[in-house]
Amino acid sequence: MDELVEYHKVNEMVIRDSSTRDCNMIACWQGGNKIMTFAPALPDNQDNFRQTGPVYLHNVQLNTDMEHPTSRKLINESHMVFASLQQMRKEVKDKSLDKSLLLKFSRKYRSILHSNFLEIRLKLEGEHENHEAGLEQQMKLYSMMELIWSLCEILFVENLPDGAVLLQLVEWCKWHFPLADELVQECTRSVDETPPASHPSYWDAVYALVLQGRVSEARDMLKLHPHYQTQVYDSFSSIDELLRKMPLFSFYQGQSTAEFEMKWRHWQDECLKRLHDGDFDTVIELKTICKILCGDEEVFHQLSELSGSWYRILITYLLYTNPTINLYDLHYHSKLCIDMYGGHTELSALDNILLAAFKFDVSQVIRECCIHLSNWWLPTHLTDLIYYSELIPNYSSENSSDLRDFLLVQYANAMSGVESLWDVVASYLASCSTESNHYLALYVQRIPLSSEKKVAKILRLCEKYQLTTEAQSICKQMAMKALTNKRLGNALLWCIKSNDSSFAMYIADQMLTEYAQTGTFSNIDVIDYLGPTILMSERLTFLGKYRDFHRLHGEEKFEEAGRLLLNLLVSRIAPMELWLSLLMDALPLLDKDKIIYGVEETSSLLACLNTLDQQDKLFSKLSESEKRNHLQRIKHLRLSLTNNLARAIVS
Repeated sequence: MDELVEYHKVNEMVIRDSSTRDCNMIACWQGGNKIMTFAPALPDNQDNFRQTGPVYLHNVQLNTDMEHPTSRKLINESHMVFASLQQMRKEVKDKSLDKSLLLKFSRKYRSILHSNFLEIRLKLEGEHENHEAGLEQQMKLYSMMELIWSLCEILFVENLPDGAVLLQLVEWCKWHFPLADELVQECTRSVDETPPASHPSYWDAVYALVLQGRVSEARDMLKLHPHYQTQVYDSFSSIDELLRKMPLFSFYQGQSTAEFEMKWRHWQDECLKRLHDGDFDTVIELKTICKILCGDEEVFHQLSELSGSWYRILITYLLYTNPTINLYDLHYHSKLCIDMYGGHTELSALDNILLAAFKFDVSQVIRECCIHLSNWWLPTHLTDLIYYSELIPNYSSENSSDLRDFLLVQYANAMSGVESLWDVVASYLASCSTESNHYLALYVQRIPLSSEKKVAKILRLCEKYQLTTEAQSICKQMAMKALTNKRLGNALLWCIKSNDSSFAMYIADQMLTEYAQTGTFSNIDVIDYLGPTILMSERLTFLGKYRDFHRLHGEEKFEEAGRLLLNLLVSRIAPMELWLSLLMDALPLLDKDKIIYGVEETSSLLACLNTLDQQDKLFSKLSESEKRNHLQRIKHLRLSLTNNLARAIVS
């Protein structure tokens, strides 16, 4: 754990590029945590010693913890807890969440951190020296975050009464700093069968246990000493008695603070009396233990190296000097302990974060975490957890709301470059207090539309968070892209999704123009999948009906096909440019043995043909060969319609 204090040191990246030797570099932000760097162009009048050659672009990524594979489990599991917490807030509306519920959520977050820490440690132990680069750094980061989170949980979330808070802090030290256990194992598991009391670390192990308030285990270690005798009352028996009688605060068993303090004063008076009477002068190590029990300041200075850090010695010092200390008074004793380790100038990043926590300064804790931790996970979730709790006075303010939103956006932005986390990113942005829709819209607009699979995923996000405008914009972009690539059917489908009737009419006109030029529809099958949406424009309606005509004709339902074709012409829903093609489609029906068109229907078709024949403006746009072909078709149609009219009259 001691090596965690080195984590805050800034890492430097060296870009080796000979083209930047005689000039600075230019950097452009690419969004998220990416920066593109390259050599700038030099003015023509400046002496340029740069060797001619290609200019390289360097893609630099900062704080890539959230993109590391080992972070995916942390992100996904913590998101489930986060989403559950947001849902519960919606249910209680304006009320604050119960403290027990917040503690439950906090422990879930902490459990996820510890689980990821253990998983990484197992990987490191299994892969030996060939482990993945950065994996050890990840383990240190998770260990540090768990240490900070667990302390904040005790101080900010549990909100323990006087006396109980120090017991929790003692457990915090025991859990995160297992030095005492390691020393005990060294003494009791010696490979050369050396007696525990003869081991060089024996007394350090006993001191460490006493410093952590583990008096029962310390007594067990003392019983391993060869001078310890149960039949004789000596200095060992005396210290054992003091350790056995040491009062422990039992808040949850109904013990009052006043009752405990009275027992404590009597017990510590007894410790001081025996110390001054010289009961332990013959064994200096036992005298040191008794000084710890008496809360002697000098002995804590002597054992500061064994404690390892100011916050561990602080908890030990308070345990034996002020065991019922108030939560808000913890930091008043921090200066004494910090001075034991060189003063405030020697504090590391981790020290500053923990000191802010002991000062009960939530904002400073968040600020220090943002500055020194390499990702936004801890400040984001910690701020969100306590924002609506009302456990911290003056914390649920407008500024705190802005801070919460800022952290949610930063955390989401750090994950935005990972496609598999898009849903998670959107969930965090949607949880912002005021500008959630604005943040979601900006996020969706920044996602590159590189494939239809990605677009479908983005559209599901838009549907989930009701981003109608953004969804329509994306569909229009995809429609334009398909139109540029001459994929008219695909363009029409995207246009329908965007609900843009004018654009749909434009694409339908393109399809009709293609038909007028080639006589075929390259994407007519797409009309079958449009359903009721063909009614959004006249052109689409015509395409749909015209598709139905071809389908009926293919199924040899000639009478139904004939009526539909006639309706398309008479209703004038079909563009004039296609009338000749539609009339030509009627020729096979006119040649059938069974009369499809009667007198009235044939007369209507002749009227349409005459109208078309009078369209000089349309005729003038054609080339000479097209004009001849056009006139030939009209002549052929008029003859066929006249013959069909005669057949209809006779029949």
